[in-house]
Amino acid sequence: MKFGSFHLMEGPFTKTEAQVYEEHLEQMALGDQLGLDWMWLTEHHFSSVPYVADVPGEYGLCASPFAMACAAASVTKNMRIGTAIKILPLEHPLRTAEDAAMADIISGGRIDFGVGLGYRKYEFDGFRIDPDEKLERFKEALEIVLGVWTTDEYEYKGKFWDIPRMTLVPKPVQKPHPPVWVATRLGTKEAIDFIVENNYRMLSAWAPRAELRTTFELLKESRESSGIDEPFDFTCLRHVFVADSDAEAKRLGGEYIDYYMNSTALFRPIGDHERDEMVFGGVETCIEKIRSLGAETGVNNLICWLNFGGMPQELVKNSMELFATEVVPSLRDDIPLADLPSVAAE
Repeated sequence: MKFGSFHLMEGPFTKTEAQVYEEHLEQMALGDQLGLDWMWLTEHHFSSVPYVADVPGEYGLCASPFAMACAAASVTKNMRIGTAIKILPLEHPLRTAEDAAMADIISGGRIDFGVGLGYRKYEFDGFRIDPDEKLERFKEALEIVLGVWTTDEYEYKGKFWDIPRMTLVPKPVQKPHPPVWVATRLGTKEAIDFIVENNYRMLSAWAPRAELRTTFELLKESRESSGIDEPFDFTCLRHVFVADSDAEAKRLGGEYIDYYMNSTALFRPIGDHERDEMVFGGVETCIEKIRSLGAETGVNNLICWLNFGGMPQELVKNSMELFATEVVPSLRDDIPLADLPSVAAE
């Protein structure tokens, strides 16, 4: 199994925005030192305060994941840097292509290009984009980004964007381009077939175990029908908090789980499985939760939300160290994972 850290960059009103950025960069540097495989960065726009009553903080403070990726690259050497996700419909695809290419160069070829549709209406409203168009925009933008990355003289005429004959510079270090990951919350056959047909990888979020297993089987079937039979990445997100014991985890981390549950419920329905499926407790409890998750669902790549709910930095760092030194070594060989590109040579 492989493990990555997740950086939504929640902004509780008890912390300044600058403090949140500083803390996350420190966490990224620590994750690199501890041998985690990935970090995953998000994209969100605008304050949610005018739209939701009694918000305890801003949902996410990272408006530019590739700007953040460049900063992350400066404090890390080995971790791959993924976006979970870049919201393709919200931006001109040429700007996306340029920014991601620059981040790939600056990071030495460590970028994973995770993309998705987006779901917050007020973000689309702010950019004056109709949310009903987001799927069409997503597909058109992805085609353009990959086109300008791989074609020296590229042109395109579509529904939303017309690209005159031009050459993009700079181009990514990774060839033909950084790995593409597509986020899907429901794991529908249509979405899975699209991912498999284009040789992309899939990002799953907070699905319960039964849905994850169904998605895994659909992904396996789609790959087999396309003649692909090697191991593949199957990825999901879980909150992770590790302490010396279950009781200590509850004492130290309980209020931050409540922050997350209460804050997120203001924006979307929360399933009971979200609390139940958190990897939360002492070392042995966390090992067993992850091991059973992998065995029951096929998950072999875990995105770990280690810094949720405005948790104090020392708690996050202590949990990260326990996780990386006591939990991860017991799980590395559990389920095979597809080979990842290595860090690009200079």
